[in-house]
Amino acid sequence: MNYLRAVRFFSFINVLLWTASCSDIKVLGNRVDLTLDQPEAHFSILQINDTYKIEGLENGSIGGFARLRTLRKQLEDAGNQVLMLHGGDFLFPSVMSKYLKGDGMIKILNLMDGQESAFDERMIVVFGNHEFDDPDPGVLLGRIAQSDFAWISSNVRYRSSEQSSGAPFSERLSNVHEVLIKDINRLKVGLFGITLDSQQPPYVSFDYDLEVRRKVISKAIADLKAKGAAVIIALTHQTLDQDQWLAHAYPEINLIIGGHEHFYIEQQVGKAWITKADADIQSAVLHDVCVLPDGSVETRHRKIEVSSKLEKDARVDAEVSKQLTRLTEELSNKNKVLNQVLGYTRYLLEGVESAVRGRETALGNFLTDVIREHMKTDIAFTNGGGIRMNDNIPPGPITVYDMEGLFYYDNGLVSFELSGAQLMEVLKNSVSKSHLGDGRFLQVSGLRFKYLAMKSNDDYSYSIAPADVEVKLRGNSAYQPLDINKKYRVATNDFIWEKGFTDGYNLFAIGAGKSSPTRLDNGTAVSFRKTVEEAISKLPDKTVSYQIEGRIIREEQ
Repeated sequence: MNYLRAVRFFSFINVLLWTASCSDIKVLGNRVDLTLDQPEAHFSILQINDTYKIEGLENGSIGGFARLRTLRKQLEDAGNQVLMLHGGDFLFPSVMSKYLKGDGMIKILNLMDGQESAFDERMIVVFGNHEFDDPDPGVLLGRIAQSDFAWISSNVRYRSSEQSSGAPFSERLSNVHEVLIKDINRLKVGLFGITLDSQQPPYVSFDYDLEVRRKVISKAIADLKAKGAAVIIALTHQTLDQDQWLAHAYPEINLIIGGHEHFYIEQQVGKAWITKADADIQSAVLHDVCVLPDGSVETRHRKIEVSSKLEKDARVDAEVSKQLTRLTEELSNKNKVLNQVLGYTRYLLEGVESAVRGRETALGNFLTDVIREHMKTDIAFTNGGGIRMNDNIPPGPITVYDMEGLFYYDNGLVSFELSGAQLMEVLKNSVSKSHLGDGRFLQVSGLRFKYLAMKSNDDYSYSIAPADVEVKLRGNSAYQPLDINKKYRVATNDFIWEKGFTDGYNLFAIGAGKSSPTRLDNGTAVSFRKTVEEAISKLPDKTVSYQIEGRIIREEQ
């Protein structure tokens, strides 16, 4: 049996097993009757979220939309009624969207039903916070109009002027809905969408403050019930704690399909599951939804790894190649060669956000050592949220494409002094949301520490003691205990120095009467990207040889 047939066979077996969970199972002699009393009360959901690289990761060897199309087709061929849901963040940010304004992504998404021009009645997306990255509202409106699938939003409003309070996007574009009913297997499936308000361009307003959000959600659920929804699904792009709140506050929601965190999450609150897939289709989540004769809803789900074992759909793969060629040409027009080799790495450099936002990485060690050396400080750190490539660089070449992704935002470098006590404050904040893959997590140089993670039910708390932190002063070869009263020279990127307070670093804020630590450098921030590229060019054989070495140790209690 070849691989494709095997996958179809096992998909069919899974359909039978899942169908059995919705059946009135009766023993008849020596056999089991799996006949459904209501065979129409069953459908599947294929979930993805936070997709940025159409080709997948590690040069296309993991994930990617061509494999996703194959997976969807196999499920449909096996007899599943499949609803495909995207938990937001796909237009931005990525190297391709930076230069092609999201057009390439929409062209790929339009092929997920296997048809280039037909409207995909079974695909729905919610706005992610990064859908609003481009300051030109025409970019977003154009991409929505270009989409051969439905968008949903119950709390995001379009503002034609800054003086306007805004109106639903559905009043401007017919494929955007505040709530949506889909008829699947004669079941009315109701959906509504919620997006967090972390991005606030002048052309968008958000009904996200708690009280107004309550009203929006209550109205959406009431509308869906009035339209006869047998199943209610919340398609969200917000933090896990807000999804948890949503499930607690509205137990009538049967399933929360989420995005925003970039790693796989499954959590049950009451009877509802909250799920999120790994970013860039490293995984997808397959749900089976059953409505029982008494009207109650049961859901089951499983994570599907989208690996190189899954064949790429030829039509989608051809379009991926076409869009990558467009990107290459666009960069060439800007005197950049996409595949130009700048250097090499001996070992894997992890840039996926699940790594750089939650633990020490070889890439983080290299980047922060470059900062520390260039700025001639005792300590250096950079935030995982600023490492935007969300990909790994396998052993081998480091290219311009890697640098474009790594430095999607090319911050400058700054230096200043912090006391040991202030460093403790910084480190505690760094790890405070590490279980959520938050961008505040720091990669460090000239510093090593361990921290304790404590879990109670589904809540995490963290602690760091001064005795668990050591510093290697510039010019010294050995680490020494942190002195909370001593002043240390520190370097980082200018985003943290200017706006670190937005990630909980209250030491770092400028403007509106706030001040960050006084700069030690000359006040002209040097390019982080240029500094790294120069450092690579000066390495023996232009080869990065970094590995994980124990700078950050997490201990569990």
